[in-house]
Amino acid sequence: MLPFLKQSFLPRRSSCTETRFRGILIPALIPLGAVAAGFLFPYAAVLAAGISKSFDASMLNRNLASLVLFTVKQALLSCLVALALGLPGAWFLGLSDNRAGTIRLLSGIPFAMPSILVVLGFVLFYGNSGWLNRITVSIFGLKEAPFRILYRPEAIILAHGFYNFPLVIRLLGDGLREAGRGYAKPALSLGASPFLCFVTVLLPLALPSLMASRILTFLYSFTSFAVVLVLGGGAAASTLAVEIYRYARISLDLSSAGLLAFLETIIAAGAFGLYLFFDRMSLKAGLERREETEAIRHGGLFRSGMIVYLVFTACFSFGPILSIPVESLLQKPSRSRPAEWSLRWWQSLGDSVLPALGRSLVLALLSASIACILGILAAGASRSMEQEKKGSALFLRGAMTSPLFSSGIVLSLGWLILYGREGSHTIFSAAMLHAIIALPFVFSSLAQGLLSLSDSTLKAAETAGAGPLVRLFTVAIPCAGNRLRSAWAFAAILSLGELNAVMMLGMEKWETLPLLIYRAAGAYRYGAACAAGTVLMAVMALVFALAEFPFTGRKGT
Repeated sequence: MLPFLKQSFLPRRSSCTETRFRGILIPALIPLGAVAAGFLFPYAAVLAAGISKSFDASMLNRNLASLVLFTVKQALLSCLVALALGLPGAWFLGLSDNRAGTIRLLSGIPFAMPSILVVLGFVLFYGNSGWLNRITVSIFGLKEAPFRILYRPEAIILAHGFYNFPLVIRLLGDGLREAGRGYAKPALSLGASPFLCFVTVLLPLALPSLMASRILTFLYSFTSFAVVLVLGGGAAASTLAVEIYRYARISLDLSSAGLLAFLETIIAAGAFGLYLFFDRMSLKAGLERREETEAIRHGGLFRSGMIVYLVFTACFSFGPILSIPVESLLQKPSRSRPAEWSLRWWQSLGDSVLPALGRSLVLALLSASIACILGILAAGASRSMEQEKKGSALFLRGAMTSPLFSSGIVLSLGWLILYGREGSHTIFSAAMLHAIIALPFVFSSLAQGLLSLSDSTLKAAETAGAGPLVRLFTVAIPCAGNRLRSAWAFAAILSLGELNAVMMLGMEKWETLPLLIYRAAGAYRYGAACAAGTVLMAVMALVFALAEFPFTGRKGT
């Protein structure tokens, strides 16, 4: 009777496991459904429209081939420029002592800038009447501006290089630092100079990081929108992203836009797959080297060269950024008279800038909150699945990070095709799009924070009878409070500077601050655009400071 009693009246272990797993799976269904409705289904609609249009031979002509070739060409050249600009900084960052962390922090500032501010600063600094030409004419007494690069393919490539070279500094610098563990000291002891050690030993070992940084800069340049839209020189210097926007918003030809989006997605997905491959190689190589990094002592010539490099990159990076607030305080009384200090552009802030700022803040609040709610549920489920040793954790992570390679233009086009213009012209649609774009970064940050929690803390809550959701919201999230604040701020900053979704969805009545800056710059009202851009930079800096400022009390993970 005893075996029968055990089988009939005692709870089966597999049943308890299945019940616990269902409790874990339920919170994951909400973010999975959001990713499906906000990313997978719209992308599937774009791909379906592109495949159906690809059978139309009228679109497969020489112009389409030229468009694809130029998009790929400018992206390749842009990543070469970014590599040339970032390689010396990566060398210094990867093979120096901890003081190089300051360079790492400063190098990330240009990359954190919204694309519309990058374009505005580029025009103000490198334009025909920009600060670079003004300073050069003043120093050398020239009669004409020597640098005329705007509205040419060269301007697009240079702007992408300025925008993306911090990626090379960070990714390659970290790879060189990992390569130096256990290899730099033996090479130097055998008589190799620091430069020879770098070229023959460390750089080949850091090749996966080098390739990952190049592919990532290629991806960002390949899918770039605002930079090409403003700085491009017409049809001959247009890219797939810009033509998708023109077909969808100007020509109202969603099927042709779908074909271009299909081509962009295929190329971007292939590049993203290569990036994941080299990033995995880089991570594996780093895990195999656990020794402390050996700081290489460089001679005076190297230090002098690095000072020159830092001055050059500071001018190259921060010159365009600083041009925005400076230009907002200048006004030219007439074409023949020099600019004078003035508060004219700031006196009219209340008419347009403040309402646009309010709309941007509402959109950022909604999108960041949605992204964090989805990220919390997904990160909590992922943590529980890792404890249960379930292979579904890998699937959940893949789903949450899948929007990484998405283009805001293509994703917005998918919403237009799938949900129609009426269903897409809402603040909720824009907030959901921004949340989906930010979700991979929010999820990765929260998941890493939850994985760092001790098992004993969560086990104690489970022993007390707390279910997965109760443990998540009462124990795990409070312990990872700092990461939640940082993730929310990052999502809000992404939304504050995002232009693609609002333009593509055609939300003219919901004019955000980036859209106002774009329209003012397009109408050559650079003073008004600079005042609005300065306000945007200040608000983004304030959001970042509030996220990073340590509150009193116990710190989270």
